[in-house]
Amino acid sequence: MYSKIGNLIWKEMKTQGYTQVQLMEKLDVPGLQLSQAFKSEKIDAYLLMQISKVLKKNFFQYLDAEELDAVLNVETIKQLKGKIVDLTELNQQQEVILHNLNIQIKRFQKFLQQLEKKKLS
Repeated sequence: MYSKIGNLIWKEMKTQGYTQVQLMEKLDVPGLQLSQAFKSEKIDAYLLMQISKVLKKNFFQYLDAEELDAVLNVETIKQLKGKIVDLTELNQQQEVILHNLNIQIKRFQKFLQQLEKKKLS
């Protein structure tokens, strides 16, 4: 399972001449988090993406569908999509409010101009 990915990362890291400390510095992650990536049954998707970027190799391609779902945490993705929908709706409501406020401002500006004209006459 994920130890397979850990082994592939380790081999690629060594092939490219990185030590674990050097890779850790490039990734800007704690050493414990990186060593857990090599040994653990789970690996964080963001960490795997960063490792893939630094080593210029797509390690996601080695995950089967079940592992990929676990890495990407489908439930979290669903929750985030729900939040995006909620925020989009909120943004639309705020756009309507902003539009209405702009109309009110223009009306007040016209009203003030009319008052100013009456004051001058």
